[in-house]
Amino acid sequence: MRDPVILATGQTYDRVSIQRWLDAGHRTCPKTKQVLYDIKLIPNYALRSLIYQWASANGVDLKRPTENCTSADSRKYGTAEGEGLTHLKVLIEDLLKRLSSNIVQTRRDAIKRISQLANESREKRTVIVETGGIACILPLISCGDPQIEEAGLQSLLELSLDDENKVGLVAEGAVDAIVQALCTGCMDTRIKAATIITSLALVDVNKATIGSQSDVIPALVKLLAEGSVRGKKESMNALCALCMFHGNKLRAVLAAVVPLLLALLIDGRNELVELALTVLDFLSTSVEGRIAITREPALPTLVGLLRSGTSRSKEHAAAVLWSLCSSSKKYTLQAFNAGALETCSLLMQTGTARAKRKAGFLLKAFQECGRWSAAT
Repeated sequence: MRDPVILATGQTYDRVSIQRWLDAGHRTCPKTKQVLYDIKLIPNYALRSLIYQWASANGVDLKRPTENCTSADSRKYGTAEGEGLTHLKVLIEDLLKRLSSNIVQTRRDAIKRISQLANESREKRTVIVETGGIACILPLISCGDPQIEEAGLQSLLELSLDDENKVGLVAEGAVDAIVQALCTGCMDTRIKAATIITSLALVDVNKATIGSQSDVIPALVKLLAEGSVRGKKESMNALCALCMFHGNKLRAVLAAVVPLLLALLIDGRNELVELALTVLDFLSTSVEGRIAITREPALPTLVGLLRSGTSRSKEHAAAVLWSLCSSSKKYTLQAFNAGALETCSLLMQTGTARAKRKAGFLLKAFQECGRWSAAT
């Protein structure tokens, strides 16, 4: 393997081999057999770096998949910019070496500088990853020095801004280090770890991988219970991203997130109410989520939010209520008796397009409920 690339399923292959597979007309992942709806190949810079480090250390001559960096960069960027990129690579390689120094201040200065460079441009983030930066940064997340750990997490957050790096970070094992920070760090560290999880989970292939880590969702739920307002927001942002994948909805329900979310609906802070309803919206599309919601006294709150919530809150409340009513005539009758008919009629006039659609479904259900109630 010389030029490792990541397929949409998260599996890594050699570029030549997987391209031959795709060119033959195959549209499944050779290992998982999953159908490929996207055949984009994402470079696995972290693994490529490890391969060439191993080859260099063991005297193996591998022809790099790209041209010599000096000549290629000079043609791409011009001589001056190509030379600048070469100097950047030298700088970053030196900083990465400093991360293993026995002197704490040297490590602090190096990781802070790397974080700054990662924040400056995509080009610099790519160079950091290509030179093996992820493998050097990950051990710092649990090194015991708060300054180094904070800067290390910030570096990972900056690197995760690019989609190809999101997949590479997960493939490199970054989730374990981030989860440890989420579980054992101070409040600011836990909040930043949650933010990184949100960033990584924006790529579909990562949602299942991250959620399958047994401690991730329980740690996010714990942050939701214990965190500051910012902590609660970042926790719910991460849960929203993860719960787009159906398998993670059950994990969230089992972590007892529903009572916490419903309690936030009464909090009164619009941004927290909206986020809590967004997570409930995702959860209510699963059987387990609906069961968990109906076990709680959620109906009066949902109907109240349909009446007096923000535009976004009304939309999500209508979606949750429709998910609950569409699977239960008993719950539909309860919602009807709680005054949801009037609020849905009003929402048909003033709501968003999605809110109007859900309100329309609810009104039809209430009409049928009224006929069924009269008949019985």
